[in-house]
Amino acid sequence: MLCAATPAEAATRVIHWSPTTDTGALRAGLVATPKFGGDCWTGSFVLHRGYRCLAGNSLYDPCFTDPTRDGAVVCAGSPFQRNVVRLRVSGRMRNSDSARIGVVWAVRLASGLKCIFFAGGATNADRAGRRLNFGCRKSSSVLWGNPIRTGPTWHIRLTTSSQPGPERLVAIRTAYIGRNRT
Repeated sequence: MLCAATPAEAATRVIHWSPTTDTGALRAGLVATPKFGGDCWTGSFVLHRGYRCLAGNSLYDPCFTDPTRDGAVVCAGSPFQRNVVRLRVSGRMRNSDSARIGVVWAVRLASGLKCIFFAGGATNADRAGRRLNFGCRKSSSVLWGNPIRTGPTWHIRLTTSSQPGPERLVAIRTAYIGRNRT
């Protein structure tokens, strides 16, 4: 059963986030580390028209089109981090099968906890078939399934274990959806 928003719960704010501005410059406050020789063989799990790339032993998802350089992407671990990777791609640049429009990449809960989508691949699922989708920074908390977008305040299921168990619905203060500027 869903919880109704209480007066203390403000409507969820949705931010369409990109590491670059409308003019193509890197967003203020971000620091880009250059890398070379990557391969973007498929689409991002969390970014519509975005890339999933491999460079050396590092997997990057999501990677955004770099509007200032052909054959390059800007990869961000989360909208909460200052450091991004500007990757010059020497291999493929495919973004087929990328996420559908509107996939939530990260959330800030009403409690202030910041949680990021597990884009690395396989995770656990509960009895209802909900995927363990988000890990929360500096916490053992995890979020199951997708945000419940009913009403002005979105909610999501939280537990303190990566195994299915007792969960509670918590309010989402801010939802981040990646925005590729292509």
